[in-house]
This record gives sequence, structure tokens and C-alpha cells, in this order.
Amino acid sequence: MAIYREALVVVLLILAFGTARAQQPLDGYTLFSPTNGRTTYLIDMQRATVHTWSHLYSGGYSTYLLPDGSLLRPASVPNAQVRGAASSGLIEKTDWNGNVVWSYTYSGPTWIAHHDIEPMPNGNILLIAWEVKTAAEAAALGRQNAQVMWPDHLVEVQPSGSTGTVVWEWHAWDHLIQDRDPAKPGYGVIAEHPELLDINLMASAQGPGGGDWLHINGVSYNPEADLVVISSHFMNEFYVIDHSTTTAEAAGHSGGRHGRGGDILYRWGNPANYDASGTQVFDVVHCSAWVPAGYPGAGNILAFNNAARARASVIVEITPPLDGEGKFIHTAGQAFGPAAPTWTYSAGTSFFSNHLGGNQRLSNGNTYLTEATAGKFREVAADGTIVWEYNYGREVARSLRYPADYSGLAALQTSGAGDALPETPALSAWNAPNPFSASTTIYFQAPHAGDVEVQIYDALGRFVRRLRGSTNAAGSGQLVWDGRDAAGQLASPGMYFFRNYSGTDVFTGNMIRR
Repeated sequence: MAIYREALVVVLLILAFGTARAQQPLDGYTLFSPTNGRTTYLIDMQRATVHTWSHLYSGGYSTYLLPDGSLLRPASVPNAQVRGAASSGLIEKTDWNGNVVWSYTYSGPTWIAHHDIEPMPNGNILLIAWEVKTAAEAAALGRQNAQVMWPDHLVEVQPSGSTGTVVWEWHAWDHLIQDRDPAKPGYGVIAEHPELLDINLMASAQGPGGGDWLHINGVSYNPEADLVVISSHFMNEFYVIDHSTTTAEAAGHSGGRHGRGGDILYRWGNPANYDASGTQVFDVVHCSAWVPAGYPGAGNILAFNNAARARASVIVEITPPLDGEGKFIHTAGQAFGPAAPTWTYSAGTSFFSNHLGGNQRLSNGNTYLTEATAGKFREVAADGTIVWEYNYGREVARSLRYPADYSGLAALQTSGAGDALPETPALSAWNAPNPFSASTTIYFQAPHAGDVEVQIYDALGRFVRRLRGSTNAAGSGQLVWDGRDAAGQLASPGMYFFRNYSGTDVFTGNMIRR
């Protein structure tokens, strides 16, 4: 019996250790760009800004730190001929020092890249893009009360010198069905063809250009299965397509690993779109993303259900049903499974983004989330416990966490003189919102309770204002700067620096007043 008791103790210790580990945040750095901003920020676990990049063009719907330490982001192309919500048209790669080392424009009279991009392991980049179809083109394919439409397509760009080459394409327009006019192409029974998109979904297209139809807002690549998942704001579902096809096969209904060409292999979230019974899960969906290989839940799909009408967002994790060959299982005439998510996260109305939003599975099993419209980030454990959070205070479409040992962070390991940077500072501080107009709150964390002083200087090093306060027993505290100088006058717009003093510790940060 003693042996069994000892074994039980060991098991309980292992379980306790695993639980404790899961309750800890993943040590690393968080990357984000404010919506339509021109600055990208990298912050550490103490929420201090450790690096920034400045950009000539606004954008940053999704921003990625590449393994070589460069930054990849979409930006708004000047003088775009097609304009819509989150349209970009320009992709830029910027080195660690802020120099643009590569750019590619995907924009023209009837097409433009928009929303998300996805860097691929082979160095190529997947782009989401609109293409303009006239009312006559839509009517010819069975669209009722036809008007201009902007269906989405995907392109894979291979960087080449200072520009790029499109090496693969997929177009939603090639995979349509309609049940209104037997004399027109694509006529059939909607329920019998869930691999196709009903061209008469959403009676009136939307958007600034009046034609936005699917409004694809997220793209994620699964290199092990060679599959792509995309999320549709207006259709309230996500779709999986086969990337192993050629461009010619992607335009048809055969070819590729799954033998289905560019047809939809799997879809989830709104069965009514293909006349199947079942519950609509999504009320606006963003950021469908694969869980990477080697991570807890590998091969599953995460998605941000904005739940716009309920005003209480939910993160869902789906385990797609697969057979022994890795092909999707679906029973004809029924909704795609599963009937319910594998995992969900919600926090009532305290976690809500009425549009936009991000979700990322981390290697420790936690899930990192971007509550976009509120500008709040959080990392949650599997049981929903919040283990790390940060309030930037301004809309951020998406942010990403990179582990401390990620190769793209190598430049942080040494200073300009080659000396190792200090580890976690005894005193740290950050402010939000930043940039700000009326006021900003300076948050600080010290190793002990006590008095704190914040001194604010302008970009030329001239003294502006002194703020005094104290930390609580845990060493946390905050002070509000109302944007005024020591004489009570509003400070001019521009860059400002603050020095935070607590005992013998000093921390310096920066902020921008608009």
C-alpha cells in the first residue's frame, strides 16, 4: 500500500505542477500596431515598450515579426483605385532599424489587397484581396437584383528582388452555385453542394464601395496539411480550402491532395448558408487560425466570435472531423461537424469587441487574445483564468505574443555596445492610451510599496510637469497626466518622455500627445 500511496503522491505532484505551469503566462514579447497607425510596438511582460518601428504609410491590420528580426505588415497604398474597409494594397518588410527592405503592391483598377496577410514557411506571403465584378457579370451567374459585387480571392506572392511574383491564386468567384435560374451557370440544389457558395447569399452587398460581399478578414496557413482557413465577417462562418492545388486546379473542382480542386473542403459556423439544419454560432467572426503543430490542440481551428448583438464575445476552438487519411468527414445534407466547440472562452460583457479581434494558441497551452475595439490584450489559461493582461486603450485589430527565445528577437539580447540588456527591471512603467489627446494614465510596478514620482519632459529634454503618488502593498500604482504643464497650460502635441522614480529605481518611457 505504501508503494501505491507514493505513486499517488507523485501523480498528484505532476498534476499540480502541470496546473501551476498552465496558470503562468508565456514569457515573451507582445507585438502590435494600432489600427490605421504608423507605429508598431514591441512590449515585454512588464508592459514596457522595448522597441518601436515607425512607418510612412498607415495600416497594420496584422503585423508579424519574422524569424530574421524584420517586420511584415500591410499598409494603405497611396491613390488606391478601389477603397474599402481595411483595404491596404501595399505589403512592406521593414528591418529591425526601421528601413523598408522590400515592398509589394497588389492594387489596380478592379482589385486590391485588404485586411490580413500570412507569412508562409517558404518565405512567400498569402494575401486576401477584393476583385470587382459588375452587376452584369453577377446577373449572368444568377445573382438576383444584381449590383456591383466584390468577391474575395487569395494570392500567394513570392518575393523577388525588390518586388514579387504571384505564384498561386484562389477565387471565390470560381466556386458559386445558384438555385434561381436553370438557364444560367451554376444552377443546382444548394443543400447538395456545401462545397460551393450561394451567389444569392446576402441580398445587398455592403461596404464603402457598395459591393463587399464575403468580407474575408482572416487567413491562416497549415503547412503540415497544406490547407488554408479564411473567416467571413458577413457570412458568419469560416472556410477551409486546399492549397496543394495549382492555380488552374484551384479554379476548378478537381485536383490537389483532397481531389476537390478549389472547392470548399470544410465550413463551420452558419449551416443555413448551405441550407442545412443547425444553429448559427457566429454573429460576426474574425481571425480563424490554425493551432500550430506541437501545440496543445494542434490542427484545431480558433476563431473570434464577436457576438455583436449579445455584446459578449466568445473564443471558440473547433476540432474538424477527419478520417484516417486526413480528409474532412461530412454527411450529405447535414451541417458540418462538430456539433459543439472543443473549447470556448468568454467573460460576459467584460470581454467584447463588436468587430475585429484576435486569438493565438501559445506553446504552453494558454490562449492569447486581442479585445480589439477596446485595445485590451489578455492571456488566458484553459480554465479561463487571466494570467496576463494589458490595456493599450486604443483600437488594435490584432496583436501577437512571441516567446522570449524566438529567433526574431535576437536583436534584443545585446545593446548597441554589445552588452547584455538587463533582465526584468525592478521598476517598470507604461501609459495608456498612447498616443493620447486629452489625458493618459501612467501605470507603474515597483518591487515594494512606497512613494513614486513621475517627471515629464518634452522632446528637447525640457521639464514639463511633476506628478507624485504612491504604490500599494503589491507595488502597483498609477498617475494621470492631463496633458498640462507645471503652469497649467496645455502642452503642445508631440513626443514626451517620462522618468518614473521609486526609491533608488528609475524607469524611462515615452508617449505621444496629439
